[in-house]
Amino acid sequence: MAPLLYQIVDAAYELFAPYTVGATLDVCKVCCVSDAEEQELLRTPLRTVSAAVLDAGYFYSARSGSQREHWEMKHFLPRLLELVTQFDFPMHSTEITFSRLELHRPTEWLPTELALLQTFAEVFFAECLGQYPVPVGTSLTEMVIMFGLGHFDLTPLLAAWAAARSQSSALHTKDLLLREVHFGRAGQHRLHNPFSEPHINAAVSAWLSEAAVPQQLAQQLEAYILHDSTLDDETLTELSRAYEVLQVSLS
Repeated sequence: MAPLLYQIVDAAYELFAPYTVGATLDVCKVCCVSDAEEQELLRTPLRTVSAAVLDAGYFYSARSGSQREHWEMKHFLPRLLELVTQFDFPMHSTEITFSRLELHRPTEWLPTELALLQTFAEVFFAECLGQYPVPVGTSLTEMVIMFGLGHFDLTPLLAAWAAARSQSSALHTKDLLLREVHFGRAGQHRLHNPFSEPHINAAVSAWLSEAAVPQQLAQQLEAYILHDSTLDDETLTELSRAYEVLQVSLS
């Protein structure tokens, strides 16, 4: 974990410390969470809860939408952030990791909480952007969807992607253009990933439709097509194909 992420996670533990839980949780006991799973989660010190225990005892449960459920979610949130930094996602699919947050409902959040979470998203995304591939078989696009489903502000994340000038960012861009986005008419682009929702597709489409972004992405690709001797022929071919897709679809 990058030092700044350590600091953000520690700040999250402090900020969300008032959200304590009792002897039971507001979880579905009918078919989702057993008493044993709930109690294992509650007995385990928060900083040592595993992804599996957190999932089984809380996140696997159907949602009630209650204030108590939202309160309890905030209790577990610092540990969730910490697990994410380790690419240890307590969900069956990475994309839904933050789907309970609903940050688009600001009345449910304090300004300090919203600010910390957005900072986490931007710093963690930058970490992902700087490595290829992203660990545990995830893609950078899955990270975009993960934050999008939590209703984080995607604008600075996507701007960082376009502005990056590294081999890893070029390879992520290659994957996006060749495998992960469907180019529609009049800028109606969307992601292929079935977890993507209309507001995420709209954000990605608006980003790709910005006047400067195709040029920025082209510059990323050009730098490694022309000047990188460390890449194999297959990867260079794919970078060239991505460059062609970019010129045809976003010109």
